[in-house]
Amino acid sequence: MKIPNRQKFTKNHKRKLKTKESRKTGLVFGNYGIKATETGYLKMKQMERIKGDLVKKLKDNMDIYFNFYPVFGLTNKGTARMGAGKGDVSEWYVLVKKGSIVVEFIKSRMTAGEMQKVIRYTANKWPIKIKMTQIKQGLYEKHL
Repeated sequence: MKIPNRQKFTKNHKRKLKTKESRKTGLVFGNYGIKATETGYLKMKQMERIKGDLVKKLKDNMDIYFNFYPVFGLTNKGTARMGAGKGDVSEWYVLVKKGSIVVEFIKSRMTAGEMQKVIRYTANKWPIKIKMTQIKQGLYEKHL
């Protein structure tokens, strides 16, 4: 996964985990999706492992759209105690808020039961709790 190549400030404070998502709460592109049921951090290694597992399980059955991208840098402790500044950026992470759609599945050729099995398989590898959501007749979302 690519890291942000140009940022104004790379060494940020760690974000608070308090609020719920208000913007990315509905499916936009696909029929099925994965919704976060709690707030947490996704590190870059976890993102790559999740992507690999989903691609391996789904193969050519559908297109996958990921709504997460590493934005914030996580720094090491500084080498000197005080006065030498903050440490170097060691890894990248993204803040996932409760209620946000994290992954969408487009052009699905699978039934809801098969999708549920795939999402249950990958749910153990997520650092946050997730659930499957589905559009029913384009009118509203149904949570499974």
